Amino acid sequence: MSATIIDATGEIARVAPDLIDQLAGLSDASPLLVLRARRAEVRARTQAAHDALLSPRRPGLFPAAERAAVAERIATLAGNEALAAHYRGLAAGAAARPALIAHAERVTLSPRESRPEHLRGLEDAGLDAHGIVALSQLIALVNYQARLLAGLQALERGGADEGQTDLPSGAPVPADPSIGFTIDVLDWKPWLAPVALEKASEEQRVALAVTPSNMAIGAYSLVLAHEPEALLHRTPLFNGIMYAPRGLPRAERELATAVESVLNGCVYCASVHARRFVELTGGREAVEALFTQGIAGLEDRRQQAVSVAAGRLTASPAFLAAGDVAELRRAGLQDGEILDLILAVAIFAWANRLMLSLGEPVRETVTASSGPA
Repeated sequence: MSATIIDATGEIARVAPDLIDQLAGLSDASPLLVLRARRAEVRARTQAAHDALLSPRRPGLFPAAERAAVAERIATLAGNEALAAHYRGLAAGAAARPALIAHAERVTLSPRESRPEHLRGLEDAGLDAHGIVALSQLIALVNYQARLLAGLQALERGGADEGQTDLPSGAPVPADPSIGFTIDVLDWKPWLAPVALEKASEEQRVALAVTPSNMAIGAYSLVLAHEPEALLHRTPLFNGIMYAPRGLPRAERELATAVESVLNGCVYCASVHARRFVELTGGREAVEALFTQGIAGLEDRRQQAVSVAAGRLTASPAFLAAGDVAELRRAGLQDGEILDLILAVAIFAWANRLMLSLGEPVRETVTASSGPA
């Protein structure tokens, strides 16, 4: 199975199927293969991030087989048996420490419940900073994969009209006002000591994309630098999804990620991406409605369709009804734009979980170097 595409030089190229293609059951005739191939950087980095986390060069105190066992549990919670079976095969019967499983379950199902003492519990279970960040990235990766797969499978079904399903009752729609969402600039306080940039290894510097004279790196990136193999691919993957040209308008990518961040209770991410939406559109009404009333407060049909789709993919387990795909198309989205929306939500299943499980927002104005989600 492979996708045939036309590359930048006009030549016909064939793209070998990756793990996501295989697990989504995409056939040679599927137009989604071509759509995915158009986001070549995203496609390649998705596979590379998986390989870095499940076949690491330096597993440290978190062995590869145990990583696969944790990943299987996350995929099972996400309701994707094909993904769970993949990780079950990689685990080859290995078990994971109970503390690691418990942490993975909590961050998967209720990331807003993360607390700094949970990281101390992981240290007590035998993980160092490298292992804790590797575990955090693994949890985030599998949640990303589950939402990407759910979205692709709905898009592959063609979006034929069918009865809508209500959003899960556990999702905070409207948003919980006690959380205190804002578009003010916030800082992010890590619960794990960041890597000291002046002491960073060459591998860490490459992953951070810095030179010895570049010191404008925020605490978030420096925490993630404890595990540079995953960070090397995670940052360009994020950028390739959120900032890629053409496709879904940037403002709508920001709206979808703001919706997801509200549903997951990630105050920092909601602040960054709701603010960007306001900057791009010049209006605050949609964001104010989202913060006070949740998805139900959005009146624009296209915004509502985008937000409902984001809400369904945010849920655990993630899902997207065929009727939602049909509604997105009726609202004017092309399939390439719908794929961009799926990717944006998927990457924020990753970003929210990192931000929420490794630190907390601080309500004070800081410089832009504090780092985005």
